[in-house]
Amino acid sequence: ATTINSAVLGLDPSQNMLNVGKTKVKESDLTNIVTLELGDARRLTALQDNTIDAATMSFGIRNVPEKEQALCEINRVLKKGGDAQTKLAIMEFSEPGEDSGVMGSMARAFIRHVIPSMGALLSGAPREYMHLQKSIQEFPSPPEFVKLIEGVKCPIKIADEEGEIQIDTFGSFRVKEVVNLNFGSVQIYVATPHLKRYVTE
Repeated sequence: ATTINSAVLGLDPSQNMLNVGKTKVKESDLTNIVTLELGDARRLTALQDNTIDAATMSFGIRNVPEKEQALCEINRVLKKGGDAQTKLAIMEFSEPGEDSGVMGSMARAFIRHVIPSMGALLSGAPREYMHLQKSIQEFPSPPEFVKLIEGVKCPIKIADEEGEIQIDTFGSFRVKEVVNLNFGSVQIYVATPHLKRYVTE
């Protein structure tokens, strides 16, 4: 048998989603590897600084009002410096642009009209699916979201100093790759955390 020396922690603010996930984890016999808990990406209070090897978020950042705060919390817990090979991967919807061709136009129409109608019909919850369409439409374009990710300036605590913040250094991300899927309606953003210094004149 293969021994896996990794641990996966999954967080979600919805207990219902966690219950579904826990059932799938148990059915897949992964309870010794995967732990699922209630959590908020904006406040990862249970996790210490520089302790996590990788972080992922799928179709979640779009629903976080304080996106920069969530990105900074992820930056805080990811390992940085030295030989760290840590990564952040975010999968999210976006509306294909007007220059995305015929297939992109079809994908855009699918997001705007088919998803809300089918979702409302199948789930009996039309409000939720109208919110989905609206939130996708309002989400930044891929270039704008890359700029947002790379533009965060996250406070860095001084080691062994309770609550003290470094005044000349901040945490941020470099986006290494953007993978377009489903005719430009879904992207995977792959980024690495790093430390930067404030530029002073």
